[in-house]
Amino acid sequence: MDNVFRKVVDNNFSELAGLTVDASVPVPEHLVNELIAVSLRGNKNITYCRVTIGAQNRVSADVKTPLWPWPVNLKLRLFRSVDLTGSPKVRAFLENNVLLGKLGSLFKALPDWINIYQDQIVIDVGPFVQTSEQKRMLDLVRSIEISTEQAKVIFGIRIGVD
Repeated sequence: MDNVFRKVVDNNFSELAGLTVDASVPVPEHLVNELIAVSLRGNKNITYCRVTIGAQNRVSADVKTPLWPWPVNLKLRLFRSVDLTGSPKVRAFLENNVLLGKLGSLFKALPDWINIYQDQIVIDVGPFVQTSEQKRMLDLVRSIEISTEQAKVIFGIRIGVD
């Protein structure tokens, strides 16, 4: 049985053409913060980042950096859709501290996978997809919708095999 499943996976589910899967993946705030902490390890410019997830795609991020004497609180509003063109990107409107965000971008205080364009923050998820198997699975993703509730982000994921 394992050999049959391995063959299906190795062939990118091509034997299952027409397959669609809709999944709802609720991710609690504490897990989001653990993922952020792991992704920032070794970053000399951001020493701390903790997010608070609110309703209606609102997120607050408390960020500490040795480049600025005070902690910065960023208010964000997440876009509802993940941009899947090229490397997947999560986008958010920066609703406050736009000037500080631009300065942080200018002085390369942000990790390479975070960029600021005008009043938007763009988080490139691609660098976190490391293995060939993860990349193959990502190729099956057709869309990702984001919504939030208090202390939880919910990813609505559609997977399909052409």
